[in-house]
Amino acid sequence: MSDRSEYTRMQRFWSWLAVEAGKRAGLVALIALLVTLVLGYGVTKLQFATGQDSYLNTDDQVYVDNVEYQDLFGGQAMLVLFTLDDGVTITDFMNEANQQELARVKEELKANDAVIEAVITPTDILDWSDALIQSPDGNPINSIAGGALLAATQADPNPDGQAARTADSVTTLERLNAIPIEERTLANPAWIDFLLYDNSGEIRLAQQSFFTDDRHVQMLVRLPGNASIEREGEGAALVADTIDNAQFEGATVTVTGAPVLLKEINDYLVGGFLQLGAIAVVIMAIILIVLFNVRWRLLSLVVVLFGVTWAFGLAGYLGIPLSLVTIAGLPIMLGIGIDYAIQMHARVEEEVLIDRDPHPIQATARSLGPALLVVTFDAIFAFLALRFAKVPMIRDFGLLLAVGIAVICLASIILPLASLGIREYRSPTTGKDYRDGFLAQLTVKMGRLPIWLAPIFAVASFAVFFGGVVVEDHIELQSDPVQWVNQSGEGITDYRYVESETGSGSELAVFVRSDDVFSQETIDFVDTFATEQIEAHPQELLTASSLPTTVLYLLDVPGGSFVQPRAEDVRAAYEAAPSDIQVSTVNPEAGALNLVFRYGAGTLEDRAVVVDQIEQSVSPPDGVEATPSGLAVVGVGLLENLVSNRAQLTYLAIAFVGIFLAIRLRSITRSLLSLVPVVIAVGATSLVAWALGLKLSPMTAVGGPLVVAACTEFTSLMLLRFVEERGRGLEPAEASDVTAARTGRAFIVSACTTMAGVAVIATSSLPLLRDFGLVVAMNVAVALLSALVVLPPLLVWADQRGWVSKRMIPDDVLRATTPKLKQR
Repeated sequence: MSDRSEYTRMQRFWSWLAVEAGKRAGLVALIALLVTLVLGYGVTKLQFATGQDSYLNTDDQVYVDNVEYQDLFGGQAMLVLFTLDDGVTITDFMNEANQQELARVKEELKANDAVIEAVITPTDILDWSDALIQSPDGNPINSIAGGALLAATQADPNPDGQAARTADSVTTLERLNAIPIEERTLANPAWIDFLLYDNSGEIRLAQQSFFTDDRHVQMLVRLPGNASIEREGEGAALVADTIDNAQFEGATVTVTGAPVLLKEINDYLVGGFLQLGAIAVVIMAIILIVLFNVRWRLLSLVVVLFGVTWAFGLAGYLGIPLSLVTIAGLPIMLGIGIDYAIQMHARVEEEVLIDRDPHPIQATARSLGPALLVVTFDAIFAFLALRFAKVPMIRDFGLLLAVGIAVICLASIILPLASLGIREYRSPTTGKDYRDGFLAQLTVKMGRLPIWLAPIFAVASFAVFFGGVVVEDHIELQSDPVQWVNQSGEGITDYRYVESETGSGSELAVFVRSDDVFSQETIDFVDTFATEQIEAHPQELLTASSLPTTVLYLLDVPGGSFVQPRAEDVRAAYEAAPSDIQVSTVNPEAGALNLVFRYGAGTLEDRAVVVDQIEQSVSPPDGVEATPSGLAVVGVGLLENLVSNRAQLTYLAIAFVGIFLAIRLRSITRSLLSLVPVVIAVGATSLVAWALGLKLSPMTAVGGPLVVAACTEFTSLMLLRFVEERGRGLEPAEASDVTAARTGRAFIVSACTTMAGVAVIATSSLPLLRDFGLVVAMNVAVALLSALVVLPPLLVWADQRGWVSKRMIPDDVLRATTPKLKQR
């Protein structure tokens, strides 16, 4: 036992901390309980966030545009799809009973104006068509539609086009006159037929956004703009419940929409957060019971649970939200954080059973305390790399982990010192030397590869890393957001059904600003723009819906030329529209028109191409602005943010940790040695994903820094312990074996719990999280295996030249125990 005067000031501090924690274990326990109660209350302040501000930055143009769009025309859409029974026509479905039920449903929904913005039913569409065709005196020429059609015939520049329009008008009049004026009501199936179908028997183009084909009818419910996810969830639930309680004849009804899927995700966050944590705790408890043969073997788990509670409580007070990404924080913090407590517990047992130190708690604190601070800062710097992500929820995740791991480190030092200190004082541990045990000997054998392989490992590791860098841009991400959510949930089942039946899964909106939304220039631009985009993207943009296009489609006649509607006809059509159609299509006070494309099925990458082409091709006249927005554009913005610096986050984490270690360990060599297993894992994963053509979860953007944090935690502890053994006068090979034998049990148990904490995310029902958990668990496994197999021969080879221990142990000890230095 060395005299206390031989210790440095820092070593004396650690000794004092160990003595005081053990002597005042009761007080420490009381303080820990009070801290847990205070910070535990902070857990109740945690907010779950799945809104667009989790995915987009508030200064992103996409975010700004979408906020403006929703202020103008409302928020997310809920779609109600009526699939007609066999033998039932649309006319049959639009009978009086169903019209009355649609009216009742609309009235019930509109009564909840806090969560419902607008409701457009099939009846509203027919009412609007009726208003366009009917005239006060019964003369069709004096109707809005009649006047517009007559003007279009006169404006058609082609004589053949004029003839076609005239012939079509004659046929239309014949069909119209066949129905007496008094029977031109929606109670008459013949009148519904006239309103729905053109002269060739096809559904009129203007109606196809709601009557998509002969078997499907749609109803649209628009939720309030820029609503919270909770408010949107209430609206989605209200629509689903109201429709579920309705009675419609001749059709099955399906309700879907982005709010339904977002509500499912939000509900999962609340329950899944605790579920993933509980699974991780159970698995870790089993690992500790089976592999960690020490007294109070579950102490480490208890300690990390205290630490995690403190971490999330502090996150609640700091206002760090829980999102789709941060939900993974609980199992990850459990997995990475428990290593600290395991190492502390194992070192106490080592000092008691092997070194027989009369003051094992002080010895543990002096030897391991500084090392735990080093690896904690390793993790913090790795996690802080996530603060450079372009996605807000990933930045929040980095902050959560950085704060959490610091708090867990504090708990993992103080609580074991106090609990094990009082235990060893009252009931000293007795037992046999564990260095001959299975785990210890396995660790020794894993690290005994021939020393001559070390330079090859070093070169190969960086070759693998840079190979991964080269193929990184060729790795494909899973960019279909529908694939990110639970594929067995009712919400996704309904979504898939609607998508397969109608061919549409989303909407792309364009809001048009103009000093005068009813000017001829604005009307011409909207109609031309909509027509050109549908022609350019027929597979993606299925239909266009707006006030100008509705009138444009009214004028569409087979054989007729393209003729723009007159501004006065468009204004008249607006004034004749039901109020909910008016608020959904035009905001006269703000000078804005709404153009909505029904978007076909596809990935975000596909949509990104279309959105980019639209943005590049749009060329409005002076005084008119056209801005793509809506759900499709928001999704594209999210993908761009995820992809933009996904790989760079990993490189930043490696750089941050490497710089910190180089400064703290006072050696670039020691820093690089600690990073070798990390770069192997990062590079190998990219190469495997590229070679197998795997589609990686977009959440792998956070995977690299996690691997860096988890692995450098192990490599730094191994390197520092190797140096400690070298300082005791052991030669490099012997120091490596002693390090493995003494710490092997703790390292393997820690490796298993760390992998369990990460891998448990793979049990999530959300593919976005599940695939992320699998990839990161594979990364961590490769990194930890590399740490146990590759790092030991590298340390021995490097320190045979004095590169590892130089300036960390006395020069005389270094020269006496380093063969190549003895020869000089």
